[in-house]
Amino acid sequence: MDAEEPAPALLRRTLTSVVLIALVLGAAGMGFTALASMRKESTRAQDGPLAPLVRVAVAQRTEYTETVRGFGRARPLRAATVAAEVVGLIVSVDPALEAGQIVEGAKGTASALPILVTIDDRDLVDRLERAKAEAEAAEAEITRLASQKGSLRERLSVTVEELEAAERELARIAPLVPKTLSLSDLDMQKIQVNLRQRARLLLQAEAQDNADAARMAEARLRALQRGVALAEREQGRAQVAAPFAGRIEARYVEVGERVKVGDPLFDIVDLSRIEIPVSLAAGRYEDVVAGARVVLRLPEHDEPLWEGTVERVSPSIDGERRTFFAYIEVPGTPGANRAPPGTHLVAEVQGRTHRDVVAVPRRAFLGDRIFVAKPGTREGEAVVEVRRPTLVRMLPGVALVREGLADGEHYLLTNLESVAEGSIVRIEPEAR
Repeated sequence: MDAEEPAPALLRRTLTSVVLIALVLGAAGMGFTALASMRKESTRAQDGPLAPLVRVAVAQRTEYTETVRGFGRARPLRAATVAAEVVGLIVSVDPALEAGQIVEGAKGTASALPILVTIDDRDLVDRLERAKAEAEAAEAEITRLASQKGSLRERLSVTVEELEAAERELARIAPLVPKTLSLSDLDMQKIQVNLRQRARLLLQAEAQDNADAARMAEARLRALQRGVALAEREQGRAQVAAPFAGRIEARYVEVGERVKVGDPLFDIVDLSRIEIPVSLAAGRYEDVVAGARVVLRLPEHDEPLWEGTVERVSPSIDGERRTFFAYIEVPGTPGANRAPPGTHLVAEVQGRTHRDVVAVPRRAFLGDRIFVAKPGTREGEAVVEVRRPTLVRMLPGVALVREGLADGEHYLLTNLESVAEGSIVRIEPEAR
């Protein structure tokens, strides 16, 4: 049998539950209040968005010298392929005739350079002796003709005297015929005159033949003398020396080989002077002159390899490539040359000099405008002012400003698209 619970006990249990719930809710509320009191106040500015942060540079009026950049390849100022000038057999090759060997004269001079290749010259010697013999025969013939000429001159002189005497005698006896002398006497004298005249004509013709023969002999002698000189030169060409002091680059012959005229024997280069033809843009032709300062670098290094001046500039522009050449000569150092032939080099050549300009990086421009930072009302802030400066020249990395930017003014380098006339900007601390 169920017994009903008394009313006072039920009421007491209900009140106890309500009190416990209230205590739990109160403790939770106090915990949230304590947590809220521990939260730090936000440091974010409450007075609007922050101004753009920009980097600036200081304008400095100065003298600016342009640098024209180009590329070139080193080559020896002198190089030669020495070829055979006579036909023959190679009988000797100097041991120094090897790639990389230095060829020089006594005490490092270019005088008395050593013989590097010798060609068999026996045929050349025979040809020279034959030419000399023929020349000697021609000289003897000229001597004989000269002696004959003298004899003919004397005989002709005597014949002329005899003719003149016979003509005088004819003139003397002609009036005496026929009173004192007979007609036969006159005819005999005429015959004597005719004989002397014929003898004179014969001697004159012989003298002319002698003169013609002498001229021919002299011409032949001159030709033979040229042949002798040629044979002597050919004999000298059988011994081949280097044309100048330098280094052997390649060797093409061995002892026992037969060569003909034009066959290469060896290559030699003079490394005392190295030339670098530097290719530059045609638009900079007026900016580069002989004597301009130049710095050479290897493409993979920033350290200068050599500093000097431009030796000369090509007189014309390659219309197809739109380039021209500036020629630079670098002194070579035997055994330690830093720019051997074939080396590719970067050249920075001094160009035109501009005075009283501000060199502004191209990245500081937005179109034709630059943005100047004028001091603002708060520390670290500035007001933007838009300028359109007058340019002297626009170069690949920098613009040269003549007017529109005062010395000491600050101009923006970053966030150019985010500002306009009158914009407030914050300047990076390290740039103030």
